[in-house]
Parts: sequence; structure tokens; C-alpha cells
Amino acid sequence: MATILIVDDNLTGRSLLSWSLQAHGYNTLEAGDGIEALSLARKDRPDLVISDALMPRMDGFSLCRQWMADRDLARIPFIFYSASYPSDIDREFGLSIGARGYFTKPMPIDQLIAEAEVQLSEDAGENRLAVESEDEIENAHREIVTRKLEAKIAELKDLNTAYKRQSEEYARLFRANPQPMWIYDPSTLRFLAVNDAAVAVYGYSHGEWMEMTIHDIRPGEDKDRLHAQLTTEADIAFSDADVWTHVKKDGSAIQVEVSAHSLEYEGRPARVVTALDVTERVKTQAREQAHLKSIEEAMQGTIAVVTRMVELRDPYTAGHQRRTAALCAAIGRELGLPAGQVDGLTMAALIHDIGKISIPTDLLTKPGRISALELSYIQQHAELGYELLQKVPFPWPIANIVRQHHERMDGSGYPQGLQGDEILLEARILAVADTIEAMASHRPYRPACPIDQALEQVESNAGSLFDSEVAAACLRLFREQGYTLPTG
Repeated sequence: MATILIVDDNLTGRSLLSWSLQAHGYNTLEAGDGIEALSLARKDRPDLVISDALMPRMDGFSLCRQWMADRDLARIPFIFYSASYPSDIDREFGLSIGARGYFTKPMPIDQLIAEAEVQLSEDAGENRLAVESEDEIENAHREIVTRKLEAKIAELKDLNTAYKRQSEEYARLFRANPQPMWIYDPSTLRFLAVNDAAVAVYGYSHGEWMEMTIHDIRPGEDKDRLHAQLTTEADIAFSDADVWTHVKKDGSAIQVEVSAHSLEYEGRPARVVTALDVTERVKTQAREQAHLKSIEEAMQGTIAVVTRMVELRDPYTAGHQRRTAALCAAIGRELGLPAGQVDGLTMAALIHDIGKISIPTDLLTKPGRISALELSYIQQHAELGYELLQKVPFPWPIANIVRQHHERMDGSGYPQGLQGDEILLEARILAVADTIEAMASHRPYRPACPIDQALEQVESNAGSLFDSEVAAACLRLFREQGYTLPTG
């Protein structure tokens, strides 16, 4: 297996070429300049050399000349592979000092490997040198390297000019931005620059800003939060926007949405910050939240009144809906449901028997067994509850949960005979909770069952009448976590 020596001061490019050659079955050696390459080759002789041209300490041309002057190395093929301002003059000079080829980066790796295979398959003896005097070679070498260095210097000048132009443009935009901006030193937290908008909004002069740190525009109670944020952002180039309280020179507080990113300012690491005043937006959101809370409280109060009305109609089930709702919420949390979904489930459970308002009281409180006709009449409460609730704009499917709480997984429930996933998850949870609470409570027609018996009923019917996962979550609550039904 042939060994190829790669000589290049660019570690990334050298490593990538080495990996590509290894993937094609070659062994590789790597060197960062001509001096290192000669030392390495004399210890572990390669079968081919691929060298860059412009490198520190000893460039590729000097390496090639010394390579050819070494009787032990001169027979090893030497090719140039360079992107340092190549020209026909470079190629001609490289070939004149003994190189077998001169190729320009980048080129398809398959093509470079094909050229390497050609060189490895040849047995042309020692490399043939052009008949030139040492002085002529030295002068040509010097002219080529000088030209390359001049080209590199010109490129750096162009880059420096472009960088300066971009820096000036950035500074102009920084000053002219209508939003407050500042630059600070992340190690000292001192301000390094502020724009005119920051001066206008916060009331501090440019000079006053330069005497302050970012602590000085924040209330004292934000100190710990600020330190935690700075620690989090230490290695982050761009931070997410976040809302903070800032204090103006006159002592008034404003709410600002702050975003920041890292940059180099006057030769040192810095962070540039943009602060958008969102005080009115925050106030509006607070008013909206307060309004929503009042609506929610009114809705909950209405639900409580409705629940009480149902209990007054059927005193034997007083507290049933509240206890069922509490168990529903516990099962929902055990299943990992989002808080909003648990809220909707709880709300539905609190009024799941609202349809009983339309059922005669003497039938609801009748002691002893009831007839099949009476049972079918009572079972209408699920559909009646749906009709009462369907036009109420709840943020959850309350009406359908109430309608489906007596549906069963095998389709044997009522009023629609739904089965499996046709039944809302909240209704499947309510079915389990409703069954357990009802069995564990006294009724005119039967005494209360022990809770263990109610749990066994759910367990034995899991998968047929009740959702298996819901049943399992409920059983865990009682048997493993010590859950008990609320009293009252």
C-alpha cells in the first residue's frame, strides 16, 4: 500500500486531503512545512509527495529543490498542489526544479487521485531538472515568492479596506438606529458606546453612560437574574429576546425587550444590545390577562352555581361532581396531560350531570330498583346535557365530553354507542372517575361500595368498558400514591 506525504500549512485542508486519500486505500503522512517534511521523509520514506507552494519557514519550492538534491529522496515523485495565486510561471518553475506536476486547488479529489496513481505507476528514475544555473533558479524562486507575497499583501489591503468600510457603516447604523443600543464589555460590564436613541430615552448623557455599568440601569432586585443571564450567554453569540425592567435617569421604570449579540469592538470582545421599549405592550397584555382572569372567574362561578343546582335537584349525589372532577384532574396529571387540557377536563366533570336538571326529582331519588323504562329516561341526561351546553363558547369541547361520559370502549355505552378512539380522551377519563366515585358513594337504591371493590370493577373491565391506560393511571393513584376521594 503506497504512502503519500502531504505538505501544507493549512491544517484543515491537509487533514481533509489525508482523509480522502486514506478512504481510497493510501497511507498518509502529514507535515506543516518543508522543514518538517524533510525530517519526516528521512525517517519514514513516502512513495509520493503532494506539496503546497507558499508555506512558512520553508516553502514548497525550497522543499522541492532540497528534495531533488537528496540522492535518497530524488527518485520519489514530487507534485505541487497549491492555491496560492498560481500562474503559468509558477507551474513552469515547479517543473523546472524537478516536480512531476503542478495542480491548482481546488480540483475534484478523483482527478487528483488519478494523477497520483499515474506518478506512482511510473518508474522514470530520478526526476529530470532543467539545465539552469543555481543563480538563475534562485532568482526565479525569489521573483515567484515575492510576487506571491505582494499578491497576498494586496489581498489583505483590500480586505482591510472592506473591513474598515463595513465597520464605518456599522457605526453609522448604530448611531442612527431609532432604538436604544449600546455596547458593553462582558468582563467589566462597563458601557463602551451608546447611540443617540439611548441618550434620548434613558436621559443619561454620553459621558454619564461611559461612567456606568449595565447594573446601573436595572433595579437592584434584578441583580441575581442578570448574573444568571450573563452566565448563560457567556458562550452564546446571539441571545434570545427577553423582557427586562430598566430604570431611567429620572427614576422611572420602563419595560424593554432586550436582544444581544457578540462582536469585537476596538480589538476586544464585546456585546452589542438593542433595547425596544415595550412598556405599553406589557401594560396592554396585563390588562388583557386581568380581563381573561375575570371572565374565567365568572365562568367558574357560573359552573359552581349550575353544579349546586344539580345537587339541589338530587341531594343524594351532593358533592359527586366535585369529587369526580378532583379525581379527573388527578388522572389527567398522572397521564401527563397539558395544564390547559386538565382545566377543560375538570370543568366538564364539574357539570357532567347537568342534564339531570330535566329529569323528575322523584325519579332521581327513588329508593329501590328502577324499571328499564325509568333507566332509559335517566340515561337521557347525557344527551340533554349536551343540548344545554353545545352553544356555550367554551375553550374546550365541554359539551361533547358531557355527552360522551357514559360511552364505553366496546361500544356498549350511550347515547351514541361510540367505541375506542371515537370517544374523547377526556370523556374516557371522566367515565372511569365517575364510575369509581358513584360506586364508593351511597345511593337511595344501594349502599356505598368499598373503594377496593370499585377499583377492582374498573380493573376487571379495563380494555372492554374502560380505556386501559386511563384505568392503569387511576389504579396507580389509589394503590401506589395513596390517593383518596375528597370528602364533602
